[in-house]
Amino acid sequence: MTIAILALLHQAFARIRMLYKEQLYANARELRENFLENTVNNLVEDIKTEREVRTEEYEDQLENCMEHVRLIAVESESGPEKVVKEYFESRPDRANWTYMAYSKETNDVIYDSAGFLGDAWDGNAESLKNSFVSVDFFSVGNVTIIYGITKETLDEIVKNSIRRKVMYNSFEGNSWMWINEVRNYDGGKNYASRYVNPEESNTEGRLLSTDEKDTNGKEYLREELESLNAGGSANYTYSKKNSSGIISPRLVYSTLFKDYNWIVGMESDMGDITVYVDSSNAQIEQYTIKFEIVVALIFIILLAFMVIMTVRSDREFTEGITLRLKKQVERDALTKATSRQYGEDVLRRVFEAYKKGKPSPAIMLLDVDHFKEINDTYGHDVGDVVLKRVVTSLYHTFRKSDYLIRWGGDEFVGVYLGLDEDGVYQVARKVMDAVHEVKVTTDDGTELFMTASVGIAGFAPTDKDYTDGLRRADNMLYDSKAGGRNQFHIAEKDAVIDENKNSDSIARG
Repeated sequence: MTIAILALLHQAFARIRMLYKEQLYANARELRENFLENTVNNLVEDIKTEREVRTEEYEDQLENCMEHVRLIAVESESGPEKVVKEYFESRPDRANWTYMAYSKETNDVIYDSAGFLGDAWDGNAESLKNSFVSVDFFSVGNVTIIYGITKETLDEIVKNSIRRKVMYNSFEGNSWMWINEVRNYDGGKNYASRYVNPEESNTEGRLLSTDEKDTNGKEYLREELESLNAGGSANYTYSKKNSSGIISPRLVYSTLFKDYNWIVGMESDMGDITVYVDSSNAQIEQYTIKFEIVVALIFIILLAFMVIMTVRSDREFTEGITLRLKKQVERDALTKATSRQYGEDVLRRVFEAYKKGKPSPAIMLLDVDHFKEINDTYGHDVGDVVLKRVVTSLYHTFRKSDYLIRWGGDEFVGVYLGLDEDGVYQVARKVMDAVHEVKVTTDDGTELFMTASVGIAGFAPTDKDYTDGLRRADNMLYDSKAGGRNQFHIAEKDAVIDENKNSDSIARG
């Protein structure tokens, strides 16, 4: 009976090990799939947000310079088209502007910085306007001046920004993002080109074909394009040799961003999970061999113990994978502040606690003053350094129970628990001092000193959700910006929300 029991248990344990390995892999794959999908969708939202922010920024720039441009054109003695051309060529952001002039009577082109009008322009001004994000038309005598920022320029700036983000973002778990540009949605040879891929940067610009096969002969690019055309997204696997020459499966999630004809994707080499699963399974196998030797004496106890060990090992592995992925979701990739996605969960939790009788936390909204000007003048790399140093300095003022959330761009949200009125004021002072301590030196030796505009408020009994507290804090941020920036305002308890006070309505300088 002992031999029979050992033989049966050996088969049973072999089956358990196989099922255990399959379940470990399935759990890890599901977690990785969710991570890839969330990260890709977040990047698509970043593209849309970047376009919206840039559009508002260029509309503001046009509005700010319109009066001056028209004035110098009217007062010009050497010709309005000449002084307008000289003005834009002297601007630090001159590469972003397109300007031209033509005769009102003959439609003859006098000057055209981008070749928009050509040698025989038909005078269709409305058609020309559609090529711009922001544009100004005006006439001085017989000369009509046109200047502004084109949609093509906007798109190139956004594309370059996203390309840098994809190129320099790093992720755990052998994962990376990439972008391909579609040339033919019907597929075939040269249907797309590789726009950016940090894992294989030397292949950027390479033309792709839907006939391309992986190491198992699978036409994975054809499968991806068919899924994208049908539903806008694709989730698939293919096999490829890694840097060590070992063939391993790769998990991919991609989505279509048709405005740019982009396939935005992220893939993960599943070889690390396979190694981890095999290692865990090998340990389990050692345990089962030992248990089989003594099972004839303590069969029932041994079986119960195996069940406990199996469940425990599965839980530890799953928790380990979940923890690593959760850390990536919780933190903003650039600044290491709390991500907006996780920050919204924090705000929901503290609002629910407030509704159940807990004291309201202090909610802070902070904008780095003149951040867009820094980006425009010194570039996004300097802007990124500014944001990271601001966050580092702010964290020195935070307690373990507080949260610093990157809400978007240069806007941050702080959540402070358990502060009285005097404590809120002290926190505001510390935040302002922390930002003042930030200094960034550019490549040309320019020293940049930071200031910020801050608004602080709390929840009120009439609030429907946490966004009411943010709107109340935004009223205070509005007052700080309207008052000249580099200051903070604190809302009175249960202050009424003023819908006319929207900090975004104040042009950023």
